[in-house]
Amino acid sequence: MKRIIVAVDGSEASMHAARTALDIAKTTQGEVTLVYIISQPFLPTEVPFSTGQLAEDSVKIGELMLEQTAQKLGQPNLRRLCLSGPAAETLADLAESEHADLLVVGSKGRGAVSRVLIGSTTDRVVHISKKPVLVVR
Repeated sequence: MKRIIVAVDGSEASMHAARTALDIAKTTQGEVTLVYIISQPFLPTEVPFSTGQLAEDSVKIGELMLEQTAQKLGQPNLRRLCLSGPAAETLADLAESEHADLLVVGSKGRGAVSRVLIGSTTDRVVHISKKPVLVVR
């Protein structure tokens, strides 16, 4: 397992997934990339404000989340990516384009949808990824 991608969102499940990814990387001499996905909100066209500031703020939050995660893991130099798009599809596409050996995700996240459909992003990633996916509880 030389290339491991782990999705983080600030949830306890994603921190556990990141720790697991690091453990695997240590035993296989691999490298870990932390990824935070910014979900693009659906806004009707008649919304009277620009989404530019919202997008900028979302990127800042994502970068802060990645920084905090790397610090909590004691690995401040981990590679980090902040991407935008539908979470499951973006993760699956990234794993494919990066030639990842493993994609690691938590069993449930902290997104608004997770309160209704627990683990819906994880379930989707498992079904669409062409790369192996490890779901960590």
